[in-house]
Amino acid sequence: MQHWSRVLCMMILGLFIAVPAFATTKVSMDVTNEKNKEINVKCINCHLKENNSMVQQWKNSPHAAGRDGAVACYNCHAADEGDITGYMHEGAFIKTVQSPKDCGYCHEREVKEQQVSHHAAAGRIMASLDNVLGEVICSLEDKADAANGCWQCHGSNLTVLKDDKGTTLKNEAGAVMFDPMTYPNSGVGRLNPDGYAGTCNACHGKHSFRASTARQPENCGKCHLGPDHPQMEIYNESKHGIAYNAASREHGMNGMNIMKAGKWVLGKDYYTAPTCATCHLGAYMKSDGSVSQNTHNVGDRISWTLRPQVSVKLNRAIFSDGTEKDIPGEIAPQPGSEVKYKEFKMTGGKWKTVPVEKEAVEVWSWEDRRNNMKGVCKQCHGAQKIDNHYKQFDALVVTYNEKFAKPAQKLYGMAMKDGLIYGSTFHTELGWHWWELWHHEGRRARHGAAMSGPDYTHWHGMYDVAHNFYFKFIPELMHLAEKHGQAEKYEKVVGELLAKPEHAWYKKGFDADVMEAIKAEQKERYKQ
Repeated sequence: MQHWSRVLCMMILGLFIAVPAFATTKVSMDVTNEKNKEINVKCINCHLKENNSMVQQWKNSPHAAGRDGAVACYNCHAADEGDITGYMHEGAFIKTVQSPKDCGYCHEREVKEQQVSHHAAAGRIMASLDNVLGEVICSLEDKADAANGCWQCHGSNLTVLKDDKGTTLKNEAGAVMFDPMTYPNSGVGRLNPDGYAGTCNACHGKHSFRASTARQPENCGKCHLGPDHPQMEIYNESKHGIAYNAASREHGMNGMNIMKAGKWVLGKDYYTAPTCATCHLGAYMKSDGSVSQNTHNVGDRISWTLRPQVSVKLNRAIFSDGTEKDIPGEIAPQPGSEVKYKEFKMTGGKWKTVPVEKEAVEVWSWEDRRNNMKGVCKQCHGAQKIDNHYKQFDALVVTYNEKFAKPAQKLYGMAMKDGLIYGSTFHTELGWHWWELWHHEGRRARHGAAMSGPDYTHWHGMYDVAHNFYFKFIPELMHLAEKHGQAEKYEKVVGELLAKPEHAWYKKGFDADVMEAIKAEQKERYKQ
């Protein structure tokens, strides 16, 4: 309070002191430095007039109440000498846009975890089919759909505008100008000019930067919703979401205590319901009374990947150079072994895959990662319930993989090899059917099972998968085979597939007594 009285007094006096500009954020991060404080006050005086709400957000933030002094404007916005995004502004060399590198000066552990996370890798959408949809199929040359849609969650390739001579362009205020299709952008995997991936304000909204914002499911719901990854809808349907939505946000009996400053530990600070952050990132009490550390690597507790065409178990290999990589497989690589994998590298503004081989010094198997998640579950559930949940979940993923995804994937590959289809997934109707089977319908089913959302598991998931497979994908494949004079070959292949026990119903139908029972039940239930 005394600190704020001193700052406000200086503001009233209109303190606009010309001070030398510091060129490195290593100097600016010193909150006790008097010259840094003077620059901060100058910033506050002006922005109170220009952006009052922004200043109020900061004033009521943990940064303003820093233990050793306020972390304010210049402490974060100062730019290194030579920073392509930096510019002189009112006597200080600053930058408008921050990256995790800046936050890492104080939050070193959090940024280290974030940089190797799935979130930080989200910008690699620019090497995926999703990006072809956004950039080409659904856009004009300016890629407006990708800029307003895909990149706002996954992150853009933040680009500084330059003239024909390579000189950085600046606006009337002297600020560095960014390509308007890449900024504003707070995508969780944004590619920053300094080489860091992501932006912390994707989850911790500026300028308040409260941990409590990131704890709330609505924060995750900006991106994790919709037909291809409806985690927000599934959470709201689940018993977890129901418990959260029925609870008070305040501290007290059955309250979430979600606005608490500082640490927020399950079993100590709250107990009523889990949020997304609770299960995937949050700290929790262990059976021995100690606290399990929170994490900023959202994949630490994930044992399956539910995103690709066919789900696989995920092991994590940590290498001697400090990098990490998820390695798929039922059996994890051994520490000390050479691990081969492919990595995405940005070359010429485009992502390209390059082969990599490194020695693993530490390995987390998929079982280790699952046990990390089970540690959270144990706060509220017994061992049998937890184990049986995972058995149900695993069974659903295996059903999707073996009954639908792998056969469809094989048939699609055959069709491409035999010339029945051409180009990308989106050049043929069969390709669209295949895309929606795994990218939309299959994901909904798998995510629904993972998060205990029955409606998304079945009606929005496996029901749609089955309908697509039997009555869209297979018929279109046979139509193309006949059109290209290969009907006999595909009749044999598809016939053998549909003759398997799991598909036998499609041709054989159901026994007469079963059909009669169904008719009788429907008549009784619906009175028709």
